[in-house]
Amino acid sequence: MIHAVLVPADEERPLYKLEVNDLAGMQAAVGGYIQAIDLGPIASTFFVNEEGKITREPVNRRATLMWWLLNPSAVHMDVIVGPALLVGAPDEVGNSTDVPQDVTKLLFETKSYKAEFQTYDDSHRFYGNQRRFEDYFEAINHALGKAESWTAVQRCRVVPAED
Repeated sequence: MIHAVLVPADEERPLYKLEVNDLAGMQAAVGGYIQAIDLGPIASTFFVNEEGKITREPVNRRATLMWWLLNPSAVHMDVIVGPALLVGAPDEVGNSTDVPQDVTKLLFETKSYKAEFQTYDDSHRFYGNQRRFEDYFEAINHALGKAESWTAVQRCRVVPAED
């Protein structure tokens, strides 16, 4: 049994935790054959319906923002459509694992978030300000927007705000 998080494409629907037992359970969660999207920096993977674009599934803004934050080379190059199933990175034999606890805590237990930026002239530190967000995905949207408009930004991240 794998502990996962489903990110619905409909933003009116909240993220929710679920357990999937096998490939059939993953396919049921996304509505078809699955395609993996690596989220390397957080040791996680999104599984999405591999035919979602063909069947014109709606863009999943939240999953896309998260993917873009963690994989900057994807920004404005592609989007995730339909529901996205978040699981942990594969183990040594390629089997999916549970979503890491720190990711679950970030998505479900964190009260506020802040965006931080690493600049080309100081790649050893992240900088932020006092701006706080109650929604993780709005914090990502802000971070990506700043990174796009501020040419000094090398990387950005969203972390829990210390209240």
